[in-house]
Amino acid sequence: MNIHFGTSGWRSIIAKDFTFENVEIVSYAIAQHLLDRGGKSVVLGYDTRFLSDEFAKTSANVLAAYGIKSYFSLVDIPTPVIAYLTMTKKTDGAINITASHNDPYYNGIKFSSKSGGPALPEETEDIEKRINKFFKNRKIIKKMPFEKAVEKNLIIPFNENGYIDAIKKLIDFSPIKKKRPKIIYDPFFATGIRYLPNILKEYTDFTMIHGRKNVLFGGLHPEPTGENLDSLIKKVKSSKAHLGLATDGDADRFGIIDFDGSYISPNMVLPIIYYYFLTEKGINGNAVRTVATTHLIDKIAEHFGYYTKETPVGFKYIGDAIIKGEAIFGGEESGGASMKGWLADKDGILVDLLITEIFSRRKKSMKELFKELTDKFGGAYSKRLDFEYKGNRKTIERELKNIVKTFSKEMSIKKINELDGTKIILADKSWILFRFSGTEPKIRIYAESDNEKKFKALLEKGKEIVQRATF
Repeated sequence: MNIHFGTSGWRSIIAKDFTFENVEIVSYAIAQHLLDRGGKSVVLGYDTRFLSDEFAKTSANVLAAYGIKSYFSLVDIPTPVIAYLTMTKKTDGAINITASHNDPYYNGIKFSSKSGGPALPEETEDIEKRINKFFKNRKIIKKMPFEKAVEKNLIIPFNENGYIDAIKKLIDFSPIKKKRPKIIYDPFFATGIRYLPNILKEYTDFTMIHGRKNVLFGGLHPEPTGENLDSLIKKVKSSKAHLGLATDGDADRFGIIDFDGSYISPNMVLPIIYYYFLTEKGINGNAVRTVATTHLIDKIAEHFGYYTKETPVGFKYIGDAIIKGEAIFGGEESGGASMKGWLADKDGILVDLLITEIFSRRKKSMKELFKELTDKFGGAYSKRLDFEYKGNRKTIERELKNIVKTFSKEMSIKKINELDGTKIILADKSWILFRFSGTEPKIRIYAESDNEKKFKALLEKGKEIVQRATF
């Protein structure tokens, strides 16, 4: 058995590897990790998946037996709310039973640091070592019954929290009240249900679809990307709404639909927000993005005299930079973002609210706002493609790098960046990234160019390189 913490925790199929026994083992390893660092408490929550609440109780029972106090949510709770509570309760970390945007037959454990953001590699590596050590030398894991732990103040149940009041302080509701836009929201039958509606119903013409909890997400894949938002797109168009908003299974990722049903990708949303911060929100400073995210953010930052920090894939690095004061805003192309003065973890609820504010103040569609940016800073055509592979990853990775070198003259390569994967930056500043998934046997291709023709050619070259490396 191999339990691996990827970019955001451990995930596996329920009843196959994600079992009560393995949750006990991972919780035991987390407890030992915390104890060795003087840790005494965590926030513990869960999503709407099958048995998530019971898995969470199992984790709390193990932690209590080793003296770790859990602030235990009595209801399903979004990841960003857990991040907020980790900061406000000043705990030594957090555990969330969730598989985020994965299909309903998955579940997982996210472990966050005391900053509220995803644990950094040195933390998850230590937890993994403890898990592997346990498998080699099994022992009885202690558990304290839930009610007994409550009596001993080692489990502190809670329901209400201050997240909504806190996030409302970040949003300027005056233009939203004035515009009162027509909004359609899709929480994917998941844990965002109690949060965004409670805020926007007061200020907008608000409608929610898929607004009841369903452990199977109604048969949907709960990732708010264009191909998964058909129902929202249809509802926006039929209702003549101004915006469609979505969050994923644990509400840390966002999805945005324009008035005409167009999907507005994160690589379009992030520059829109950053530019708004610098020009109208009065929040000034550097940006941070992952290696796979649009360079349009860099162009905006440079124009205003700031810089953009590039990180490996994983919001842990984005959140770390924001918390350290290295950036006022950061995000990733997979749909995560946060801002200065908020969380070290991504927050889909925050982004949905910011987009509502921007639309209401600027009175322009998302596509119009993005066109303003590309007219000013140059085009930005970007896309990600996924390819499954068979065989040894290290062998394929080595072959891929060798093939890239043979294309150096043909492609006018200016620089090869190996921060996370193999990123080829061309002389005209177009770029293509080859990166192996941390959780699936897939090679991901990310590409971007300021010219649509060059962009399409770059994607085709990327496919050619992958095919040569894998066959």
